[in-house]
Amino acid sequence: MREGGATFLEGDRVGRLENPDRGRIEAAVLALARDSVLVLSAERDDVYIQVWQRPDGIFQLEHRAGSPSEHYQTLTVSAEKVYTAFDAWRRAADGWESPFTWRLIDTEVE
Repeated sequence: MREGGATFLEGDRVGRLENPDRGRIEAAVLALARDSVLVLSAERDDVYIQVWQRPDGIFQLEHRAGSPSEHYQTLTVSAEKVYTAFDAWRRAADGWESPFTWRLIDTEVE
C-alpha cells in the first residue's frame, strides 16, 4: 500500500473501491470504455495515477506525485501495461514507472 495509507480506485464502471487488489484493478482497466477515465489515488488528492482511454483506443497514462511540477504523462496501446503500472504504483514498488518514457506536463492554468 502507498505509504501505509488507503488507495481508492474510481471510474464510471467501478464506482469507488477502497484498497483494490490487482484483480480488481485489472478488471477495471479491461472494462474501461473508450473516452473514459480510471483513477487510482492515495489519501491525498494530489497523489494519483490515472488513465484515459482515448477515442482512438490509445491509453494516456498519467501520474502525479504532489505538486503540478510532478505531473507526468505517457501513451501506450497495452491494457496489460496499464494495469501492471496501476498495481505497482499501488504497492509503491521500486521502478514501477520504468517501462514507460514519461514527459512532464504542465497542469497550471494560465
